[in-house]
Amino acid sequence: MKTRTVVIALVALSLATSMLLVPDAKAQNERHKWMYLLYLDADNSLDVNTGPHHASVVGSDFGELKSVGSTNEVVCYVLVDRLAGPANLFKVNKGSMEEMKGFALNGKEINMGDPETLRSFVTYTSSLTPADNTILIFWDHGSLRYVASDDHVSAGGGTDTLTHHEVVQALAGLDVDVICADECNVGQIEIAYEYATNLHAQYLVAAETYTGWRGFPYDATLGEMTKNPDMTSREAAIMMVDQTQLLLNKPPYMGERINTHAAFDLAKTKDLVASMKGLTGLLVGDMGDYINAISKARGNAQYCYGANAENRIDLGTFVEALCAGVADKTIKDACTSVLANLDATVVAVHATGSLDHMIHGLGITMPDHSWEMPSYYSGFSFAGEGWMTFLEAYWSAHGSV
Repeated sequence: MKTRTVVIALVALSLATSMLLVPDAKAQNERHKWMYLLYLDADNSLDVNTGPHHASVVGSDFGELKSVGSTNEVVCYVLVDRLAGPANLFKVNKGSMEEMKGFALNGKEINMGDPETLRSFVTYTSSLTPADNTILIFWDHGSLRYVASDDHVSAGGGTDTLTHHEVVQALAGLDVDVICADECNVGQIEIAYEYATNLHAQYLVAAETYTGWRGFPYDATLGEMTKNPDMTSREAAIMMVDQTQLLLNKPPYMGERINTHAAFDLAKTKDLVASMKGLTGLLVGDMGDYINAISKARGNAQYCYGANAENRIDLGTFVEALCAGVADKTIKDACTSVLANLDATVVAVHATGSLDHMIHGLGITMPDHSWEMPSYYSGFSFAGEGWMTFLEAYWSAHGSV
């Protein structure tokens, strides 16, 4: 199975700045309508052959991109680091990959877990080919903590991950309109809220659960963008979900029963978190009265394929079950507010197989015991919006501190 899965602190990104100033000889600096960027970190266990034809996962995605290529209105770039050999920055043309030799990291063993690498990729390509809108896709393993995992950060080895907080650091001040994760487990409220409060991005497209090896259909998504370069950021985010659903509803991919994808309006995430803070504040005040309903709702919101082991639950199912399990009208009204804001936040969602009707698109971390909460969790802005206070009261009420 292919499991591929932003605290703004602007550090001195001198390396990134130096990379921006080396234009390629063939650069075309006319403005495009969209820039389609793929941050492809396969310097790990994902650089494999798989699928019905036992084909290279990376090679298959390259083939799809080349079947469409860049146009005068939509330009596509890929920064790829594979398990063997150096990294390369390519402009994707129809039928070919054009190496961008002016990029300072091109042809070197690089650290895809370094935020300077990501910032350099975005700033260099933006300078090379200015565009009105940018979609940035992460291709790798994903988790609540990171979007890239590099097993060879230098010629001497070493490993590193690109955390969500480092994504914030790398993209601070940059105009990236849509962020997509061709990865597992990134569709969580903690991540969406971190991006919403710290970045200029408008939409996030990600999977609440695990994804199969197939991932996004790059020919269909790039193809739709080249057919309709005037699409808005919202339309682009919804298109990513719709085209992936179309692919996964057809043989042989419809057998991958673990796929979910959703598109989130990041601006609406703030209203969702505010309504959740209102709900949890009410529950904390009388936790002894609501502990049984909360525990039952948590159980109803669990879903399969490893989410339980990592203490992730479906946010929508949890709030729906909680609303059904309490009699107090104030609590019910607060639940209704959360669900309305969740519906406004999730602008597109799909699930396949057994996960259909089990998820609403956005997950949340809710361990049943305090010691199961990862130490890095408190670094998420969402943790300070009443959620940790709620969890601490929940754990205390059933003796799991």
